[in-house]
Amino acid sequence: MSEMQQSVDGNVVLSTQRLVPRVQRIGGREIEVTFLGNNTHGQPTWILWNATEPYLIGVLRQGAIGYTFEQRTSTGVMLHEEISMRRLQRAIGA
Repeated sequence: MSEMQQSVDGNVVLSTQRLVPRVQRIGGREIEVTFLGNNTHGQPTWILWNATEPYLIGVLRQGAIGYTFEQRTSTGVMLHEEISMRRLQRAIGA
């Protein structure tokens, strides 16, 4: 299926290989991350799935300042704007 990617210091390394799912450990979870390419605004975009159960976690976009993460929750969509990768890891790694 795919390989697990993580840098030596524990930070997530997002793949930019288009449409190739990669399983990454983020916090205590294994997340399947797929690079979709650039959106209509030229922002790199990824989709995140739970690697063990088939459900969507959210959509991640990289902007000029930080990341925008549209997270699926039981009550609807939660939007995290201009966040760092570390904050993203805290948001989905629990």
